[in-house]
Amino acid sequence: MYHYISKILVWLVYPLSLGLIMLVIAFWFRSKRNRKYFNMLFLTGIMVLYVFSITPTRKWIVSPLTGSPSPNFRNLRVGAIVVLGGNPERLITAIRLLNEKVAPVIILSGGSGEFFNEPIKESYMMEDFLVEFGVPKEIIIVEGRSRNTRENAVYTKQIVDSLKVKTIALVTSSLHMSRAESVFRKTGFEVFPVKGRFYRKIRKIKYIDPFLLIPNVENLSISTKAIYEYVAILVYKVNGWL
Repeated sequence: MYHYISKILVWLVYPLSLGLIMLVIAFWFRSKRNRKYFNMLFLTGIMVLYVFSITPTRKWIVSPLTGSPSPNFRNLRVGAIVVLGGNPERLITAIRLLNEKVAPVIILSGGSGEFFNEPIKESYMMEDFLVEFGVPKEIIIVEGRSRNTRENAVYTKQIVDSLKVKTIALVTSSLHMSRAESVFRKTGFEVFPVKGRFYRKIRKIKYIDPFLLIPNVENLSISTKAIYEYVAILVYKVNGWL
């Protein structure tokens, strides 16, 4: 029940949902010829959509979640690599770890967090991806029951204990790492966090760019994911999972 309630309620605080709700209510007031509330809600709805779609806001809201860069994993040696379901960049990073012989086995954790696609298990699609890129199927272990980060940790712990593994390299996205690492440590793991990435980031030259104030969909998408993480962190703390 928690899984479904959390998925529904969090929509109400997403910038796109919140902005559209305000616009709908604004036009309701307009139909009632209440110009004052129409103007207030209409402008607020537009501002919500604009503010969370520009680069300065995206950087500000994301920064506390990303933390410090992942350490160099070339000399890292652990019992298993654990990859949480999500962006493809996590699987690319997992392949890099395997190429560096960081661990002899890889655990893919992720069922389905969707309402209507429960039979489609993300971890099995992740397995197909790794096998296609040359990872031996015999070193891959699939965990397909979990629907959220806490279940990732709980079900993966059962696998790790059966393997008598003490340490893991945890691979997930930068935005998700803070919560994921805390949950896994709380569950009893010794964790080495490795943030997923496609390529090495190049240091950007700082200069004033007026186009940073032009809204775009990518900024809105990243801001939305960050807001989801803040809400999830709060819920996990209340439940004692962090």
